[in-house]
Amino acid sequence: MRILFATFWQMPHVGGVNTYINLLMKELGERGHQVDVLAHHPDMQKIYLQQYQREDEFTWNMRGRMVKKKNLMDVVFPEVYAYYQNNLPHVEPWIRWREIERYLFEVIAARFDLDQYDLIHTHDMLSTRALWRVKPAHIPLVFKAHGLVANVHLFNGDITDKQDLKWKYVAAEEYIGAMSCDALIVPSQWLMRDLSEEFGVPRERFQIIPYGIDIPPFLERYGYEPHPPVKREPGKLVIACPARLTSEKGQKTLLQAIRLIMETRSDFVCWLIGDGVQRSALENDARELGISDCVLFLGERSDVPALLRKADIMVLPSVEDNQPHAIMEAQVAGKAIVASNGGGIPEMVRHGETGLIFEKKNAAQLAASLQQLMDDPEWRERLGAQAEVWGRKQWSSKTLCDRTLAVYRQVLEKKDVHPALTEHDGTGQHGLTRPPEVKRDQAASMFRFPVKNKFENSAWHRIAANLPKNYGIPDPQFVKTLAEG
Repeated sequence: MRILFATFWQMPHVGGVNTYINLLMKELGERGHQVDVLAHHPDMQKIYLQQYQREDEFTWNMRGRMVKKKNLMDVVFPEVYAYYQNNLPHVEPWIRWREIERYLFEVIAARFDLDQYDLIHTHDMLSTRALWRVKPAHIPLVFKAHGLVANVHLFNGDITDKQDLKWKYVAAEEYIGAMSCDALIVPSQWLMRDLSEEFGVPRERFQIIPYGIDIPPFLERYGYEPHPPVKREPGKLVIACPARLTSEKGQKTLLQAIRLIMETRSDFVCWLIGDGVQRSALENDARELGISDCVLFLGERSDVPALLRKADIMVLPSVEDNQPHAIMEAQVAGKAIVASNGGGIPEMVRHGETGLIFEKKNAAQLAASLQQLMDDPEWRERLGAQAEVWGRKQWSSKTLCDRTLAVYRQVLEKKDVHPALTEHDGTGQHGLTRPPEVKRDQAASMFRFPVKNKFENSAWHRIAANLPKNYGIPDPQFVKTLAEG
């Protein structure tokens, strides 16, 4: 098959989604499938399509195309912003900007000739809605949901009140994204429950496929020495926390737990492996708590497996997490794990059998769990050994690929495909005109409101020619949400 992987976010980037995409691409490629990638460039100013062509079992040709967003943004932004100003003036700039960014992704994606693919596999709700609106109708779309972006906005403080229009908008993003596909995959029971109970996505739409890791290369890197070198101090246990330094990963709770442990002992050091927006705040917290001497911020590292080998305990204090790769890797490595009950983590770690689970945000409980493992090396080793047996069976990348291909076959054969969202027309409401019919010489008709720009440039005509006949800006589903909000 020729498959398009799409994500609104930048590739490459640090995190589990990037790891998952690369792993599944590798497995599909080894089975003879061609996978191209549509994503933002890391600077978020360009959108690219990276194409891979296999010559033989050893050789791949790679080529790509890239579109700069600026010229498109200079035209689309004032038109859409003016539409909101005239028809929905209560909609704040934060929401308008998110809408405009998605429209740019849509029209650029259409420019890349989506008709060449057998199947599209999206990896976030923004690209899912975008590709659903512009793809040819006969090409099935599979969506792998990796988490809840709406909740991330709560953790980051972008949204503080669930009665706010911003929350209603991001909640609509979650629901509409989950409904804009032929098959919906989630990695955990937790994510299915939250999307169903919090955002109203019907349970029958879900298929659960856990993540996986490429175990042989991981074990090879596990045997290396860290570079740059990180030495263990004699007589000190090492607690490793490999995770991005973001609010949802919960390192603040870990620092508080370390402070509690230091009241009775100092025979340990904690490695925070990773970087992120919370780094300076966490470094300041460590200083204020008086624990800087036993907390080492290692920053972003490419040798996490080698660092994990030198650790005695792996800890993950997430406030919310879906199915973190850090736990998979620690299990395959045979490490004792202490992890929170946030998100889907309890589905990965059996308390007292393959690790210890503590209540998220509960620093005292985390400290007690760490103390138990620090005091009992035999139990620590036993938990790690049991985690290794379970993890090496559960997280096979071959199993991940087999299960994903089964879903691909279902949608290609139109089996067990559940109805998608009923599209909202909205003609005559909130300044929306009738559904447009895009023609080669009428690029401006992609907008469902009167525009000032004539769009006579030939590049706009080429974009319009690739859009579905019923495509229009703005998206009526979100106009309806914002108007009712």
